Amino acid sequence: MNAAERLISGARRGRFNELLPDLLDMAGRPGGDRDEAWEATAAAIQVLFWQDRFAEAADLAEALIAQDGPLGGELCDQDMPFRTALLAGELHAGTPARPRLLAGAARVPEGRNLGDDLLWLAEELPERPVEELLPSPFDWGGPAEPLDEVAVQLAERDFSTLDADDRYTLWEALAKANDFDRAHRLVESSGRTPDRHSPCLWMAGWYAVRGDVPRGERMLLAAHDRWWPYMRWDAIPDAPVLQPTLRLVVTDRVREHYLTRPIGPEAEKTA
Repeated sequence: MNAAERLISGARRGRFNELLPDLLDMAGRPGGDRDEAWEATAAAIQVLFWQDRFAEAADLAEALIAQDGPLGGELCDQDMPFRTALLAGELHAGTPARPRLLAGAARVPEGRNLGDDLLWLAEELPERPVEELLPSPFDWGGPAEPLDEVAVQLAERDFSTLDADDRYTLWEALAKANDFDRAHRLVESSGRTPDRHSPCLWMAGWYAVRGDVPRGERMLLAAHDRWWPYMRWDAIPDAPVLQPTLRLVVTDRVREHYLTRPIGPEAEKTA
């Protein structure tokens, strides 16, 4: 674990606001370890999202890519959350993303993941809404599709008799089919929220479009407890404050919870 990862681990202990200045310092430190710099930048971007500082997050991503992209280091193997910062800068701060995406792609050596991803986004952006390109897009408010036979059988059983694998299969199937009404009935009858992070976000968005802020808030709080970092730099889940629909149920309580409570492996260590 390098210095950036130790700092990120400290932030995941619920010290996001406290340690953001240290992450920003490491991200912008001239002559520092460049792998530590991009990891610190990635975590700082996620925290800035939660503080609604989208323009700063986009500027930070742009500056890092301009400086370190030509070096061809580990940064060039990444995409998240740098792509996300540029997209969110357009959606939430009004700064067009496409010119930045193209400029960033041009700074990365040919054939590297970051450059290819930025170029692909620049080509997609004119044809697709920005929110579709951000993390965790769901068809909130859209029609439900039929469940497969296995999911139907699980849905008809007493929920208390389902083991962890069956519950996972059922929640994932309900989200995939966009069958919110059945999922809502299941939550109400069982008193349980989905066992995984993603279905919680899906249900939170549905409550948001139906104007049910208390239940949407409850789902985002449940999602917090079910999140686990995908990458070593991953500090905090950012979809709740990136997706416009989810932002409708990001209450002050949700924001405070995410920024001040241990999360992921750090929460497990303190449990």
